[in-house]
Amino acid sequence: MKIIHTSDWHLGHTLYEHDRTAEHTVFLSQLIGIVEEEKPDALLVSGDIYDRTNPSTSVQKMYYKALLDMHKTCPDMSVVVTAGNHDSKAMLELGRELWLMAGVRVIGQVERTDGVIDLDRHIIGIDDADGVKKGYVVAVPHIFDQNYPVVDESNSKDERRAAFFKALQDRVSAINTENLPVVMMAHLLVANSNIEGHDPDVIGGISEISLGELGEEYDYIAMGHIHYPQTIKGRHVVARYCGSPIPVNFDETYPHSVSVVTLESGKAPEIREIRIKNPKPMLTVPAKPSSFDEALLGLEDIGDDEICYVRLNIIMDGQIPADYMERIAKALEGKRADYCYCKITRPETLAAGDDTAVTYDEFRELTPIDVAQRFYKSKYGTDMPVQMTEMINEAVDRYNKENE
Repeated sequence: MKIIHTSDWHLGHTLYEHDRTAEHTVFLSQLIGIVEEEKPDALLVSGDIYDRTNPSTSVQKMYYKALLDMHKTCPDMSVVVTAGNHDSKAMLELGRELWLMAGVRVIGQVERTDGVIDLDRHIIGIDDADGVKKGYVVAVPHIFDQNYPVVDESNSKDERRAAFFKALQDRVSAINTENLPVVMMAHLLVANSNIEGHDPDVIGGISEISLGELGEEYDYIAMGHIHYPQTIKGRHVVARYCGSPIPVNFDETYPHSVSVVTLESGKAPEIREIRIKNPKPMLTVPAKPSSFDEALLGLEDIGDDEICYVRLNIIMDGQIPADYMERIAKALEGKRADYCYCKITRPETLAAGDDTAVTYDEFRELTPIDVAQRFYKSKYGTDMPVQMTEMINEAVDRYNKENE
């Protein structure tokens, strides 16, 4: 069975008020070309399709058109989409029955039938053009720890997650009588994964899970959530974060790609990366923190026709000049570079280990949880407890859902 594994599209993302529709359109066009070239049995999208739980109508149309174009390009390909922590589970599943006509299966949430968890809903058979079964996909959407369903009433709340994944593995093992390849899709944080580019304190309220807890009998686990592409090997299973196709922030300085995976039972998966070309890269000028004047001089090295985003990398022990925005605008005049913000490093702040004071530009970067964590640290002198972080993230998630 051959699959294309992708995740974390974050359609609708804006970078410091800059719309990124053009970049996402280019990525989706590249993905359609990859589908046409590879002709996989299945395309797996492991969560965070959208950047917000309430994407605009135009962003939704972009997503719909891309999936339909992929179906036209490769009609025999199955498409499986699962919800991530940035997605509205219910909204993603709208029109689920209609999507079946285009070979698309959408799994946004866990459902029950007559009070019993519908495990079969998550187990999707992958057929070829002749209707011959090639393998199975176990599609698991993002689930917050406190929301894992009850498989067995005797399980404590802390045991529900492990029991759920074991039930899925047992069920697909019972169905897979021909010993065909089986892939699990999951959107979560595996322990010891490389989270480069992410703020470890603002990882989205998702606690770590051991790889073994997901199950040991899968041929491949198609992960979403972490943007750094990487393969994680367990004792009997291989998991992979395919990574985000385009960078979401300036710290995602690594190459971005989708993964093409060929699976055969009893053999290690063959994994290939196909790079995604980003039409509008993110530049940090200069590479090392420098004075404001030196950073302005660095802007001169940006070509007039170079399309990019820019952040200034400044080290400063005083106040930023009052006219800094005007000076930046003048330095970029006539260029196609979009200024985003100044990353300011303060020597005295680093020496004191205090990162609670921020400038206006720095404040624009912060998420609600980041603000809360900074406040907690400034008041109590220590990091916010993980449980409190999870509670705040849940509150933010509920607020977003109520305002969809």
